[in-house]
Amino acid sequence: MPVWNGEKYLAEAVDSILAQTFVDFELLVIDDGSTDRTPEILRAYCDPRLRVLTLDHAGIVVALNHGMSEARAQWIARQDADDVSVPVRLERQWDAAGSHPEAVLVHTDVEFINERKQSVGRARLPRSRAFTALRLCYQCPIVHSTVLFKKSVAVSVGGYRREERHAEDFSLWGRMLEQGEFVGIPEKLVRFRIHEQSVSYQNLARQQELARQIGIDHCRRFMRLTSAQAIRAHAILTTAPRRRSLLECGLFLSWCGLRFRWQSLEVIAFLVWQTAKSVLRIK
Repeated sequence: MPVWNGEKYLAEAVDSILAQTFVDFELLVIDDGSTDRTPEILRAYCDPRLRVLTLDHAGIVVALNHGMSEARAQWIARQDADDVSVPVRLERQWDAAGSHPEAVLVHTDVEFINERKQSVGRARLPRSRAFTALRLCYQCPIVHSTVLFKKSVAVSVGGYRREERHAEDFSLWGRMLEQGEFVGIPEKLVRFRIHEQSVSYQNLARQQELARQIGIDHCRRFMRLTSAQAIRAHAILTTAPRRRSLLECGLFLSWCGLRFRWQSLEVIAFLVWQTAKSVLRIK
């Protein structure tokens, strides 16, 4: 759990982890040079499972990689310092990881909340490796605060990249997906807080440009395309179906279907529905 000047929601976030029904873990809170009451809040805890790592302020990517290097467990769960995990989150994810030996990452559905903890929506996330990969070609379908991933795999593919700050998880999921299975749990096990002080909200333009670049790279690798084809594939995927030309519909089916590295019923259903909307000009 990296934190930088997160006094407003930090205690609630930490409490949600320390209250988990699964108890065999260490909670690493990486204080990225906070100048507010964050250090004071953390010092008030006496739970031996909590370890605080203090850095000079260097940004979230440095904090994340430092936390990963210091983690003693083989699996790492992530949560931001303004989000909340429900009590059974870690138990459900640990059981899912144990039931899927090929898994390198387990993620969950999420409930979005506002500053007053009111529900403002939810996200149903992809279940299959294939559909996760397809979604990664045009958006990040996995909420960072919901993941439990294998440390050795994350390290082997390069961890979080500093040059991709503000979209660092989007790139990492694509690299990890090539190494093994992702397991999606269809339960809202994390409450993700949306507020104007969040790093994502304040860096939205930079995040969107990075996401575009990363999505294009995923298109290139997952669909086995040239760089020019990948740029066009990404543009088609991010265009409303009713605005796609017949040629673009053909390319969409060819690249996302015939040339895609993985397939599943989720992908087939998505391709059929997207094609139907394009042909019938449905919104």
